[in-house]
Amino acid sequence: MSTDALPFCLDLGHAHARLALKLDDDLGAFHGLNFADFTLLYLLLRAEQGRMPMADLALTLGLPMSALIRRMLLLEKTGLAERATGAGTDHRRHAALRSGGRQLVRDAVVTVEGHCRQALRAIDQRQLSDAHAVLRAI
Repeated sequence: MSTDALPFCLDLGHAHARLALKLDDDLGAFHGLNFADFTLLYLLLRAEQGRMPMADLALTLGLPMSALIRRMLLLEKTGLAERATGAGTDHRRHAALRSGGRQLVRDAVVTVEGHCRQALRAIDQRQLSDAHAVLRAI
């Protein structure tokens, strides 16, 4: 491991925390969401038919199943998402986006995209592509 690995990871964590804090503030003020809930709903928005197996969603979010279920319970109470059985022969539990959640996350995408553009404005496109490749490798 390189001696630069620890400072890099600390800076990465700090950058993530700053961005998440800004996103939490504006998503909360304008849409009643936090960044973690936005991320979950956005994944469902992009999923086929607005639904995804719970196990796949937990893996993608990097959450244990118990944490995903707790988060889903809150989203179910507000009518944004629901847990459902898969269609046809797929008997796995799925997380599904409800119509209110679909509209809310579509509106919130504008807020998140604006913050992301602002956060990355000073980074050259080639550097951004390289950084994206590094993040995917981690």
